[in-house]
Amino acid sequence: MEQSSKNLDLEQIHTKLLNLGLLLDVFVPAVLFSLGLFLRSQGVGARSFKELDILLWVLLAVSAGEILIIYLIKKKILFVPNILKVEKSGISKERILFKSGLILFSLSLSPAIYGFIYFLLGGTAERFVIFIGITLLCFLLFKPKLEEMKYLKEGLSDLSDDY
Repeated sequence: MEQSSKNLDLEQIHTKLLNLGLLLDVFVPAVLFSLGLFLRSQGVGARSFKELDILLWVLLAVSAGEILIIYLIKKKILFVPNILKVEKSGISKERILFKSGLILFSLSLSPAIYGFIYFLLGGTAERFVIFIGITLLCFLLFKPKLEEMKYLKEGLSDLSDDY
C-alpha cells in the first residue's frame, strides 16, 4: 500500500510539472506572440534594418547553445543534488524535483523571449515563430518523464539510506 501511495505522489508531481511546463513553454509563448502582433498593429516596434539579420543569427546561435546548456544542467546539476545537504536542510525530494523542473522550463522559455524582442525590433512574424518553435522543442526534449523521476527518487532514497 505504501508503494502505491508513493507512486501516486510521484504521478501527481509529474502531472503538476507537465502542467507547469505547458503554462510556461506553450501558453506564455502564445501570449507573447499575440502581444507582439497586437503591438505591431498599434505601430509599436522599430522598422526593419540591415543589421537585424546579424542579430537574428546571434539569437539563434544563443538559443541553440542554450539547448546544450539546458541538457547539461538537467543531467549534471539539477537532478543529482548532494543528498546530505538535502536531508539536513529538510527539503523533500519531491520539492527538489518540482524546483528543478521549474528551472528547466524557465530556461526553455528564453528563446521565445528572444524572439519577442527580435520581433519588436522589426523582425518578421515568421522568424518569431522559429524562436517559439525552439521553445516548444526544448519543452519536448526536457519535460520530465515519469520513469526518470521514479529512477531519481529511488536513487535518492538509496543514497540517503547509505548515510
